[in-house]
Amino acid sequence: MINNKSFLFSIILYFSLTITTSVILVSAQDQQCLAKGSFNTNSTFNKNRLLLLSSLPSNVTSQNNFFYNSSLGQDRDRIYALAMCIPDTETEDCSNCVKTTSDGLIKTCPNSTEAFHWSGGEKTLCFVRYSTRSFIGSPDMDPRQILPNATDIRSNLTDFDGIWQDLMLRMVESASSKYYEAETTPLTSTSSRDTMTIYTIMQCTSDVSNAECNTCLRNSVGDYQNCCRGKQGGLVTRPNCIFRWEFYPFYGAFRNTSPPAKKDGSSTVKIVVPVLVVGSLLFLAVVGYVLYRRRKKNNKDSLREAYQELDTAEVEALSSLKFEFRVIQAATSDFSEESKLGEGGFGPVYKGKLQNGEEIAVKRLALSSGQGEEEFKNEVLLLSKLQHRNLVKLLGFCLKGEERLLIYEFVPNSSLDHFIFEVAKQDHTLSLKASWSTRYSIIENIARGILYLHEDSRLKIIHRDLKPSNILLDYQMNPKISDFGMARLFESDDHTQGLTTSRVMGTYGYMAPEYIAQGRLSVKTDVYSYGIMVLEIICGRKNNSFQPSGVALHAWTNWRGDRALDIVDSAITENVSRNEMMKCINIGLLCVQESVTRRPNMNSVVHWLKSNSVTLPVPSTPAYVVHSESGEASRVSQSTVNVSITELEPLTTKPEKTLGLIRQVHDQGSVNIRRNGIVFGRSEMAYSDNRSNSNSSLFLANRRRPKRKNQSIVPMARLFGPAIFESSKLKVLFLGVDEKKHPLTLPRTYTLTHSDITAKLTLAISNSINNSQLQGWANRLYRDEVVAEWKKVKGNMSLHVHCHISGGHFLLDLFAKFRYYIFCKELPVVLKAFVHGDVNLLNHHPELQEALVYVYFHSNVNEFNRVECWGPLWEATSPDGHRTQTLPEKQCVDECSCCFPPVSSIPWSHSLSNEGVDSYSGTQGEGMSTPSPEKLY
Repeated sequence: MINNKSFLFSIILYFSLTITTSVILVSAQDQQCLAKGSFNTNSTFNKNRLLLLSSLPSNVTSQNNFFYNSSLGQDRDRIYALAMCIPDTETEDCSNCVKTTSDGLIKTCPNSTEAFHWSGGEKTLCFVRYSTRSFIGSPDMDPRQILPNATDIRSNLTDFDGIWQDLMLRMVESASSKYYEAETTPLTSTSSRDTMTIYTIMQCTSDVSNAECNTCLRNSVGDYQNCCRGKQGGLVTRPNCIFRWEFYPFYGAFRNTSPPAKKDGSSTVKIVVPVLVVGSLLFLAVVGYVLYRRRKKNNKDSLREAYQELDTAEVEALSSLKFEFRVIQAATSDFSEESKLGEGGFGPVYKGKLQNGEEIAVKRLALSSGQGEEEFKNEVLLLSKLQHRNLVKLLGFCLKGEERLLIYEFVPNSSLDHFIFEVAKQDHTLSLKASWSTRYSIIENIARGILYLHEDSRLKIIHRDLKPSNILLDYQMNPKISDFGMARLFESDDHTQGLTTSRVMGTYGYMAPEYIAQGRLSVKTDVYSYGIMVLEIICGRKNNSFQPSGVALHAWTNWRGDRALDIVDSAITENVSRNEMMKCINIGLLCVQESVTRRPNMNSVVHWLKSNSVTLPVPSTPAYVVHSESGEASRVSQSTVNVSITELEPLTTKPEKTLGLIRQVHDQGSVNIRRNGIVFGRSEMAYSDNRSNSNSSLFLANRRRPKRKNQSIVPMARLFGPAIFESSKLKVLFLGVDEKKHPLTLPRTYTLTHSDITAKLTLAISNSINNSQLQGWANRLYRDEVVAEWKKVKGNMSLHVHCHISGGHFLLDLFAKFRYYIFCKELPVVLKAFVHGDVNLLNHHPELQEALVYVYFHSNVNEFNRVECWGPLWEATSPDGHRTQTLPEKQCVDECSCCFPPVSSIPWSHSLSNEGVDSYSGTQGEGMSTPSPEKLY
């Protein structure tokens, strides 16, 4: 039963329903007469059919569970039959129902070799089925029949949907575990004392498995929602299950069910309830131990079965979710630009309108998206089995040739990041929507959605890519978690130890440290992402807008200094509960703890959020933060970053959007040396302590002189990103470009050095390269441990190239007036024009002169995410083109106009070679020569 308290918050409780006592009547048309046969009334087959059906009434009532199946005859004359009634039916009522149903099938389907019928009256519900094929234990989803009531729910349908969906989800889980469930759910109005009740029945034939029963019922609920949303009741039948709900009792199934008693302080209740609870706990403890032992034994098998359930063929089997391509094409005006809402990792998203007036959102797989069949299948198969008010609703999909479409409910308020970070800051009329009460509701309901994924759904799921842009907001600002392309199934026993994956996927800034560093994946990975989002919602700012530390350290610093409320968004102007805000900040910090075991599970988070009086654990230092000797906080990583190439979210077309995905780098002051960790700093010279025996430290090089004597200096050209090496070997992994053969033009072939590795690749600039060629090159690059992603941007083509460099990735993005393609292994050769500072190098490629050049360094460690941006390439190569002023942080982010000194000011090493770069020693106060950049090559 649903607790009445869960309804008090909702407007739905005073919706005006006009209830009629319409009853679904069984007619001849309701009976499913399937395969037709060519037999006469005197045939052996028909005699077997009549005999077997006539035996069902007496045999079904002889079974304790009112379920009976049998067969009669040989070879082609053999007939199989099944009969059942709902539990607790009177024997006579069950027998009469089965007899009436059997007689009805014989009369209505005289020439059918297969038929079935669910028959219900005032006293019971029964089911009869026969066929020439052995259907026992074989689940059949078709044919299905939907019979809605004619009367509509007249108001507050959206609110009613939320409560109805929660009820149906719980009913499906309960019914599939025991093949039957009948439940009454009271709806109590806050504006009156009127109480209404939802009556629901779900039943499966007990010859199918629990999982098959669950699938049958879920599909039936989904079919009803797609067909009959807003109707006051209805019925869905399939060969293996039935689902019906009304606002009045039916089938005699609720005779022993009474509404929840009002609280009256009865002493009987006070005595009986504790006794029942204690007894139940003891019983469950014994049963739980036995089940636990069995579960441990079959742990791997059950997880494997869950994955097998998500088979490619199952996509085809979801016929009720299929849309015709022409229908979606018409709904989106042939995927016109006017219908386009935006673009994500999967491809463009369009708004559409079906013929019935329903608004939809359509994701169209782009051939250049870098995603494909696996992500598409993952999304369809997972979302088709998940139903929750805080998950985006998948209405269907379309497969036609190379076209892959996903059709969702349309949510009008865009995504959470757009609302919190952009719209609310630009439009004061939305200040009410940006209020604390709205944000608190969003925080709580996101938690409920994640809890459903982790614990309450049949398929236990880790989302892996929780972030504000994947949280959609409906008309009433209810959050809906979306984008399940990266989601992973897990076994419930893997809550804390988790899974280990060599393929780390997600978005930097929201990925947990143990996942980034070791590929360790668990539900606590999602908890970490949720914690970052909570702090962002409170602050009203993106994680990467807090320099240099991120939102977690910003919140922790203020929390530790008793200034926690200083982080609250200034746009929140109404009077709100201080305790409520402090509670959310506390929860956010708990979710981003370094230790997985110290992070709460989502069940605890939901409990804390809905409780007015609760004592929370005290948070400790968040991930990536330790105390230095000076007492200040510095970021370190606890592990070597050695995971495989990370799939990054494709960048958007607008520079300001692109920059929002990465961290802007600013001066950090002096560098802190730490063993087994990361040394970082933008404008300092990183150096290694030769006495360190650590072989897992990563160092970010810089341009200043060393702070101490006898330290190894690692020079770095800002353009190349960090120089990464192992401190015990002191071997620099440096990048260079061989241009000796092509001193004045952009070379078609070039050589890159990466430690002792030399690679030759091709630079292709063309207006006519087709997608198949592009795909072929990308596949070859992938075999060389390079992930190439490309994306069509209005008339331009932009290729995002990820290169694996000892725990990091170089990423190039070029936006030009013409289409061109660049393939590289480490550093794009086109940027050597900037290194040389020679604008003449671009004379032969005028299309590149106007190209906006952005160089990104993406590391598996969040602190190394960096962007270095210039204007047009020709301006960047000009000797006077390098501006030296430092712009404010916000302007840097919004305008991409952060400027840096010319490359000639960078101290280069004397000993760059194909065999690697050896470090050299310097002393405090010694001058450093600055050779010409040409000596690099």
